[in-house]
Amino acid sequence: MVRKVTLQDLADRLGVARSTVSRALRGDPQIGVDTRARVQRLAGELDYHPNAAARALTRRRAGVVGLVLPRTSRFVFSNPYFSELLEGISSVAEPAELPILVSAAVRPDYVGWLRAGRVDGLIVLGSSLEGEELRLLETLAAKGSPVVSIHAPSAPTSLVTVTSDEGPGLLGACEHLALLGHEHVAVVTGPPTSHYARARAAGWKGASARVGMTTLRTVHGDDTFASGAAAARTLLAERTAATAWLLGNDLMAFGALQALADAGVRVPGDVAVVGFDDVMPAAVVGLSTVHQGVRTLGEEAMRALHALLRSATPQPIPLVTRFVPRRTSAPSGLAPPTAARAAEGGPFETPVTRTR
Repeated sequence: MVRKVTLQDLADRLGVARSTVSRALRGDPQIGVDTRARVQRLAGELDYHPNAAARALTRRRAGVVGLVLPRTSRFVFSNPYFSELLEGISSVAEPAELPILVSAAVRPDYVGWLRAGRVDGLIVLGSSLEGEELRLLETLAAKGSPVVSIHAPSAPTSLVTVTSDEGPGLLGACEHLALLGHEHVAVVTGPPTSHYARARAAGWKGASARVGMTTLRTVHGDDTFASGAAAARTLLAERTAATAWLLGNDLMAFGALQALADAGVRVPGDVAVVGFDDVMPAAVVGLSTVHQGVRTLGEEAMRALHALLRSATPQPIPLVTRFVPRRTSAPSGLAPPTAARAAEGGPFETPVTRTR
């Protein structure tokens, strides 16, 4: 069995102190550039890997960060939003040698994680937190715990929050639809108990009003594919005159598109559909949507947490959203859908346009 190369082996080969090797491998600027280069070159040649457990013990840290997603595991692992978010977080955590402990549960015990020393810091999806849970998160941050929130409803000074400026993307989508002749819209968003769903619905309605469109109906779902499909069936059954549907996320938009296809409704000929997030499958199905850079959200959240772990002060800047027009909203030059066709007979008699 080949003996594992140790820190002392590197020190002996280079004729320097063991502490010098350790500091050089950490990139300590007080160690000369030449010495750091020699240490790192030899470490690569001998395939040296630091003992993560020993390093964590020396620093009195777990050497692990937690990612808390207060949703059911089924919802998390079936939603491309979370896979892209985790990809962004991992892309920053891996070079920093910080493994990620993920919790997908409606009521995660993240306080227990911190108190037991299982994690050194937390990234929490704040958009799913309400009331007492959110206040608890703010209290943890105020007491000095390294905590970063993604999309918290407010941004108190004690809680570092990474979020996006939704205004430009929502307005861009509504301007696009208004220019095509749409006058009436329907909004499909998450549960009314969710601050984030309420804010998204208000954003859609506000942007629509700014360009002269009227919101005729708001339907609440639970952010899932199935609820998007159910909302679409509700709107079709009501024979709404809304010719453009604005959805709270791409997953619900995918469900709505499926229900429209099943009903023989043409998209965008009869109804234009716009989502939010711009997850990877959106480009595949041609979904017009608001891009918010989900992977970048994850990257920025992990950078902020890494800064807190180093006792630095992160100052994340809100990401700017933008509208991405695709096949599900009428392309320029085509006649927009008419309200009369949506309100008469029905719900529609025209064949569906399927994407390949």
